[in-house]
Amino acid sequence: MSVSAIVDQGKVTNLTDESSSKNTSADSVNKDQFLQLLVAQMKYQDPLQPTDNTEYVSQLANFSELEQMQNLVASTESQRAYGLVGSLVTVTHTDESTGATTEVTGKVDSVIKSGTTVKLSINDQYYDLDDVTQVYDTNYADAQALSSEFATAYNALPALTNLTAANAETYKSQVQTLSDTYNEMSIYQRTFLAVDTVNGLKSYIERMADYGIEIKDNAFGITAKTTSGSQDTSTGTGSSTETGSSTGTGNSTDTGTSTGTA
Repeated sequence: MSVSAIVDQGKVTNLTDESSSKNTSADSVNKDQFLQLLVAQMKYQDPLQPTDNTEYVSQLANFSELEQMQNLVASTESQRAYGLVGSLVTVTHTDESTGATTEVTGKVDSVIKSGTTVKLSINDQYYDLDDVTQVYDTNYADAQALSSEFATAYNALPALTNLTAANAETYKSQVQTLSDTYNEMSIYQRTFLAVDTVNGLKSYIERMADYGIEIKDNAFGITAKTTSGSQDTSTGTGSSTETGSSTGTGNSTDTGTSTGTA
């Protein structure tokens, strides 16, 4: 580690740690630099006007406080990282060599800690904890995935205007599956579906009902209309017999037997 310092009248006015300057902002000092600064002050102090011991004690106390705070921050970050295991997160990672920024979403499989550095394993790749930009609730992630699958299946159907009596039976299975999936969704999961998608499914079921095809147990309570052309058949099973005599020139036979005498 290389340390350079500027000493003016026995006091250090500038301290640069070349190995850690890249990782430290201009207005912050880590505990190693703080200790180096204290040692440099003792080393380059004016022997004729040495620094008061009380000041060293105060600086050492500040150093101890700084170290404890940094340890607390490291411990907090570790706990935060361990709490993310199993969660769905999104990380935004910037490639140092190319400067390209990529966004990755996946489940945190494990956490690796090396010193004060904590990394998360996501999709078999390691990312810094500070790269995490979003954390999702498990129920939220499941509902979002289910709604996406539902929308994809719905969009695979032909436009409603292209649904005819001739081809409606072909799509009955797909519509029935969509209807069953919708029935199994919780109220929370249904809120992730687009209104147009739900209304579109309802219109599909109504159109199929018009063609006499029923989607069973659908959530909209739509039943198929009877399109059978058979009406109630009145069969003349009884016999209508005319009892009386009709007089004519010959014999005429109706439903019953009617005899006429010439």
